[in-house]
Amino acid sequence: MNKWVIQFSLFLAFIPLAILIGYGLIVFAPIFCSFTAINCYRYNNQKEMYIWIAAGVLSFFLALFMLGVL
Repeated sequence: MNKWVIQFSLFLAFIPLAILIGYGLIVFAPIFCSFTAINCYRYNNQKEMYIWIAAGVLSFFLALFMLGVL
């Protein structure tokens, strides 16, 4: 077979995997932000805690939008 055809078919095979990983990151981003905000609260770092809360809320609504809920 042609080398270009093989590379193109492998590229097409990795597209669903990339979409799956992307959606997984979008779903777990608010969880990561909330745990980071809890850690900032534990060490009494108020400014960074509010930044992580805002990032978590933004990523939560982005996840809902990307998953088709909003």
